[in-house]
Parts: sequence; structure tokens; C-alpha cells
Amino acid sequence: MNLAKLAEANLLILGAPREKFSMTEFGALKSFIERGGSILYLAGEGGESAFNTNFNYLLEEYGMMVNPDAVTRTVYYKYFHPKEVYVTSGILNREINRAAGKRVGGAVEGSVPEAGKYNPSCLTFVYPFGATLNVQKPAVPILSSGTVSYPLNRPIGAVYVNGNGRGKLVVVGSAQMFSDAYIEKEENGKLFDILVEFCTSDKIVLNSIDANEPDVSDYHYLPDTPKLSETLRSCLQESEELPKDFTTLFDVNLFRFDTSLVPAAVKLYE
Repeated sequence: MNLAKLAEANLLILGAPREKFSMTEFGALKSFIERGGSILYLAGEGGESAFNTNFNYLLEEYGMMVNPDAVTRTVYYKYFHPKEVYVTSGILNREINRAAGKRVGGAVEGSVPEAGKYNPSCLTFVYPFGATLNVQKPAVPILSSGTVSYPLNRPIGAVYVNGNGRGKLVVVGSAQMFSDAYIEKEENGKLFDILVEFCTSDKIVLNSIDANEPDVSDYHYLPDTPKLSETLRSCLQESEELPKDFTTLFDVNLFRFDTSLVPAAVKLYE
């Protein structure tokens, strides 16, 4: 891959690459963006270590990084696998909803969507086997994991727009959400069309208020419970002093086997 080949295209889509990029290729990709080209990079759960790639090297220059984790849904709804995450409130920039034809500016009167269920005023998508992102300026998060997933309200999609307004870099943490198995699920296909239109035209301009104050939460780590279970430690709580005669610790009144009840049983037949 070199700049001469990239110059023939307006949009380059990288669907979870599984090889490392060379410094020459990174230089070609940077020049491609600076000259007005756009890149749509799709990752997967586990981040670059799971795919044996090094694309974070380029993403970090634009304020983005794919984390080595996975997004899971905390409660079941529609999809059986916990990593097939159904997201109803994951759009962080209202212009994405506007481009999808959604009602922007308030919910429909008399209807309050239940958490984690279908929301008619927000683009709904399924996010299968994907990772979260770390996003900072100059990049802008546009998709989040929602309110019923873990990690909670973390970026799963982000964009960078070059200073000239033409070169763009879009990163989504799940390549499978646009695969044949999921492209027709929920509104994934519509979301893909919006991302492509954003990369190839100037019709979609992100809302500056949402871009400066995205609704995302801090990243919290969970302990590795299976690993901790393999390193058990004795309890340090102090107990009462044990008697010297340990036989007094046994309670023989709960169960005993003798003939003490035989006279009472004989009297029943007299």
C-alpha cells in the first residue's frame, strides 16, 4: 500500500486488519488524510493485540485508541450472546440521528422509552463482539456503549476531521456489526450508510455542542474473578479461644443411635 494507490480513492475501509503496518504505510495513510482522503477503520474485541496489528500507532496521533477489552450487555434483550449488545441510546451527536431521519429535539409526547428498549428518537443498532475506545481531542466520540452495557457509556465510535474539513478518520470498535450476519440487524445498515456519507461528503456536520461535551463515563476496571479464585487466602478474622478438650465441641444431641425410646414405643401397644 502506497500513496499512489490511495490517490485513486476517496475512501479507504479497513475491516479488522490482521497484519502489522510498516512505517512507510503509516506515512502514506497520514498523507492520504492530509490530502482530503477518508479512512473508516473497523476493529474488534480484544483490540489490536487480538488481531496482531499495530494500527493504534496511527490512531493515537489523532486522539484515539482501541482498548483491549470487550463490550457486554448486562441484561438479556433480543440477542442471546452477551457480547451481541443491543444499544438504543448510543448516539452521542444529534446530527447522526438527524441524518438517519430521527426526531431530534425531544421525545414524542406521551412516550417515555424504557431503558435498553427501542427508542424511536434515537438510532438503534446491535454492537457484536466489539471493543471500546479511548478518545480525546482533536477526535470526537460519536457512538457509545449505552446505559445497559458494560463498560457503561464508553465510546465505541469516534471521528477525526482534518483542519481543512475534508480529510477524515472514522473508527468503530466492531467490524462484525457491518458484516453479512449483522448488517441487516436493527439499523446497522443505516448507520453504515451514514458513516460512509460522512466520510465522502460534507452533508453531515457534527453538532459542536455535542462534540465538546459528549455524554461518556470514566473507564472502570473489574477484577479478574477467575484468576483471584485460584489464589485463595485464609481468613484473618480472629475466632474464640478453643477449649483444651476438643470433644466438647461436638454436639451429640442432634443425632444419636440408642435404645432410649424403646420403652416409650412398647407402652404404645399396652
